[in-house]
Amino acid sequence: MRIVYLSSSVIPSRTANSIQVMRMCEALGKAGHNTTLIGKQYADSLVEDIYGYYGVAECFDLVLIPCRRVKGVGLLMLPKIYACLRQYDPKEIVIYARDIYGASVAIRMGFRVIYEVHGLPYNRLIRHLESSLLANRRLLRLVVISKSLCDLYTSRFDIADRIVVCHDAASATGPSNGDSPWPACRDTLQIGYTGHLHQGRGIDIIIECAKRLPQYDFHLIGGDDKDILHWRPQATANLHFAGFVEPGLIPSVFRRCDILVMPYQTNLTLPHIQVNTSAWMSPMKLFEYMASRKAIIASDLPVLREVLDERKAVLVPPDDTDRWVEAIRRCEDKRFRDSLAQNAYEAFLADHTWEKRAATVLSGVEV
Repeated sequence: MRIVYLSSSVIPSRTANSIQVMRMCEALGKAGHNTTLIGKQYADSLVEDIYGYYGVAECFDLVLIPCRRVKGVGLLMLPKIYACLRQYDPKEIVIYARDIYGASVAIRMGFRVIYEVHGLPYNRLIRHLESSLLANRRLLRLVVISKSLCDLYTSRFDIADRIVVCHDAASATGPSNGDSPWPACRDTLQIGYTGHLHQGRGIDIIIECAKRLPQYDFHLIGGDDKDILHWRPQATANLHFAGFVEPGLIPSVFRRCDILVMPYQTNLTLPHIQVNTSAWMSPMKLFEYMASRKAIIASDLPVLREVLDERKAVLVPPDDTDRWVEAIRRCEDKRFRDSLAQNAYEAFLADHTWEKRAATVLSGVEV
């Protein structure tokens, strides 16, 4: 199949969106599909090897359109996306879009479109564009990241025959592209968290656990300088801030940890859109944790229970610090940790690799 993937992501960047897009294109390419990713790139980007930065194979083409660091850049890019698409024959190409603007242009040009969403539309323009897109029969498939999000879309649109649930995914943890910086740590449990340090991610829970469990080392991997400066004054000596680590180096982080935590709260707001995503999210870190063969402690949220149960993780009320401390103490038992890790890893291999996800998205799609 000939696939052109339209992404709203800036590539390269630190966003989970850009990582997910690169991983999906890698999976499509490895499956034998002739895949081209069209995205945006800041003119002052210093990354030379973009495939290496993300730790993906060079099995798909990249077309990166230079853009400026301005608000509303998605709309400003439409003429350039249109120009890129004009070189393709709509009869020969399937458009895969994680960009509502690009999807809308493509479907008006006569292309067949697979459209992936990770949340409900958050403004009037996007609601209008999505309504028009979902009513068009050239839309082959709507891909959503959780059953909860599927229910929300099918309650609003007549889309049940074209919607598919595909949770996010991960790659089987293999060799890292190198080693990430790591502090000199004690011979004790190493407890890690990867991702942004925004409010709603449970960073305050991790800080409190570190205070109550000084015998263990805690690691926060991710976050920008502003977030680290916000949290560091509250931290004890056994809590280490690694800052941003390139996606290709994350496997080296997981190998050094014994326990990986995911203390999502019930009010999880993305800074750029101020929408609570905790009801429908499908965080990539969940599947990266499962792939790492490390014990997982996670918030007991309905959307996470779509993937996890008590055989695969210790599930804890999100804001109950006492229960989080208790859960970490339960994981002192190595046999218990190993059992959780193995069960989660087997579930990951069965259902949550990027290759499985790509196959599910395209299953039944006729060219």
